[in-house]
Amino acid sequence: MIVFYTAVAGGIGSALRFFISQTVQKTQSHARFPYGIILINLLGATGLGLLTGAVGSYHPLFVIIGTGFFGGFTTFSTFSVESATMLMQRQIGQLTIYLLVTILGSLFLFATLYQIGQIFF
Repeated sequence: MIVFYTAVAGGIGSALRFFISQTVQKTQSHARFPYGIILINLLGATGLGLLTGAVGSYHPLFVIIGTGFFGGFTTFSTFSVESATMLMQRQIGQLTIYLLVTILGSLFLFATLYQIGQIFF
């Protein structure tokens, strides 16, 4: 049954990622920078950090929400495509900002919310 719940959570995460991505793209239609993907991955790192700190990585909720929902919500593959595209188009400044904000921001948010999750839950 946990596989079913994980799959459902993954579908919900994917649908939410699509909705957020489309919403951000409409508001930033003139921009060629992946604001939506940055937002999604930072939100995912935040939520996963809080969840991991609160319940640990062996709890069934971690499997369902962590692997399912956040696995469907966040997107390393799109991050990779966007990064490679910027590199091939020689947009080194944008690529540097994208990499730094996504990687360092995700690590910082995960670590911070992990600590908060451990303290309050």
